Amino acid sequence: MMLQLEFIRRRRVPWLGLFCMSCALAWGAVLVAESLALHEVAMQDAQRAVQLEQTLKELRLAALKLQAKSDPETLRRQKEQEKIIAALRYPWTRVLSTIEQADSNEVAVLSLSHEQAGGQTQIALEALDSQALVHFVNALNEESSTNFPGEEVDGQAQWYITNYQSQRQDGAQTVKGTILNK
Repeated sequence: MMLQLEFIRRRRVPWLGLFCMSCALAWGAVLVAESLALHEVAMQDAQRAVQLEQTLKELRLAALKLQAKSDPETLRRQKEQEKIIAALRYPWTRVLSTIEQADSNEVAVLSLSHEQAGGQTQIALEALDSQALVHFVNALNEESSTNFPGEEVDGQAQWYITNYQSQRQDGAQTVKGTILNK
């Protein structure tokens, strides 16, 4: 009997499969690295875009301010706005409270004109007689001296009659006058 040995063929190493798998892994690693790099570049671009937007806003504001300074129409509008704001902030209660407290049934206020810059007030009145007009002016002077004692000028009255005229309307005589304050 003769012994025969049969050898089983050894399995070959699948080089082709290993090569394909290593290529796929390398390609995946490259893709992951590129994805991370692109994500970082995108973040940097977003930050740069925000910085550029802020710079653009600042430049636009600076250009608008420069244009506003050089444009006479804009300067005029800005001055008008400042005048309106000053008029709104003016202490009107101080001006009107004196007139309101001196109110009389014998005198009617026709118009009120107040110059804010000089603080001068002009009131057009209508009264039944000249004595009512004088009493109203005296009441104004009393109210202004009690409410604002520092405003009396050298002991003189603050309110005074500038002119008046007597008129006949519907059979009744009325006196129209204008008073000013100093």
